Amino acid sequence: MRAIIIKYLMKHSNEYISGEQIAHDLKISRNAVWKNIGLLKTLGYQIESQHRLGYRYIGMPNLAAVVIENSLSHSVDVLTFDVLASTNKYAKQMALEHLHQPTAIIANQQTSGYGRYGRHFYSPADTGLYLSLVVPIKARKFNAGLLTTGIATVVAQVLEVNYGITVGIKWVNDLIYHSKKIAGIMTEGLTDLETGNLDTVIIGVGLNLGQINFPNDLDDKAGSLNLGDIDRNLLAAQIIDEILTLMNNYLKAEFMVKYRELSIIIGKHVELNRQGELLAGIVEDIDNNGALILKTHNELIKVNSGEIKKTTIVDGEYNG
Repeated sequence: MRAIIIKYLMKHSNEYISGEQIAHDLKISRNAVWKNIGLLKTLGYQIESQHRLGYRYIGMPNLAAVVIENSLSHSVDVLTFDVLASTNKYAKQMALEHLHQPTAIIANQQTSGYGRYGRHFYSPADTGLYLSLVVPIKARKFNAGLLTTGIATVVAQVLEVNYGITVGIKWVNDLIYHSKKIAGIMTEGLTDLETGNLDTVIIGVGLNLGQINFPNDLDDKAGSLNLGDIDRNLLAAQIIDEILTLMNNYLKAEFMVKYRELSIIIGKHVELNRQGELLAGIVEDIDNNGALILKTHNELIKVNSGEIKKTTIVDGEYNG
């Protein structure tokens, strides 16, 4: 009953609804309304009560699957956890169940979160958003590099459009704010062992929202968006919706215009590692497949994958 009431209040979140109206619409007693709203408040749901006006849902500081699901425009199963070793590891377990629709796994804290190349991703409680999205893609064409590029773009746009924060993008998918990395984004594919075809994609997004202190080995690299009071449920829903919208047409690469606009490396000198080969030069452009066009001392090179280790940006040198 609590889930039904909170869904009802969320649909009317911009207005007060009387207890009598709630009872009538949900076909329950006034006492049941009062009792369940009291229980919802003890769980952390922010519900404002006004005499003669009724109840109004304001928000939820804690992660809540029902709140996220009701904020989505896509059909997605949402699971939230206080602590997980890794949302991506849990997502892989879920993918083995041959899901028929997207499923989001979101944790308040990760004890063994990881990013690209298996690196540890610092994931303390209460101050970040750690999200993995499992998406079945049977019979779809798939370009992992281009999708990862697109996800970096749409996450950056969510922050810009909804929160007024402009971040830069360091190729391929690092989001940079005040010269420090504030997000980890990665995609992993799972293959159907019977057919040998890729049938599931797992998209991991980790955002540093309100962290103040970082471990010594990350202090000069990792940063925060300083959004400690943000509604993480709404942010999660916004990111999930934008990723799923992107996946319907990302192969057209229309987002690359915005990606180039946010790039912090076009026109800059970079040093990068391409599968053990060290390259250095000026970034001329990023093509519509997300490949880096690098001008070395004597040629133009197209780099499809790799990691930038150093680049000089506007307000200092970034060492990734």
